[in-house]
Amino acid sequence: MRAALGNALRLRCPRCRQGPIFANWLNKVLPNCPNCGLPYYRESGYYLGGMTLTYVFTAFTLLAAYLLSLLLPDAAFLSENAKLAVWVVLAVLLTMAFVRPAYSLWLSMDFWITPWDSSMRKAGSPLGRRDSF
Repeated sequence: MRAALGNALRLRCPRCRQGPIFANWLNKVLPNCPNCGLPYYRESGYYLGGMTLTYVFTAFTLLAAYLLSLLLPDAAFLSENAKLAVWVVLAVLLTMAFVRPAYSLWLSMDFWITPWDSSMRKAGSPLGRRDSF
């Protein structure tokens, strides 16, 4: 479990722990590990769990920041619209910061619970299954 969490934070393949999960800093997930060939997409909609983790991490961080802001003196020099803009910008930045670790954590935890291999990917299908339509 500890190795899976550490690996997720390093954004590396859950099987070989060497290959990157993302192609670039723009959060483009590679289709498979360039080192061992493990497919990163198990099925259509697979990263919905990663999106949920991103939302949860962002929501809890914003909640903690809001509760801490109640202890600080009110920023009377900011209008209500400016305060709203600050919170929206903070939410967007936190979401962008949490996307990669959340997707990596989702992939690593799923692989830790139910490992899969390259044979799950069928020829010609980027999602590891043949589409019927």
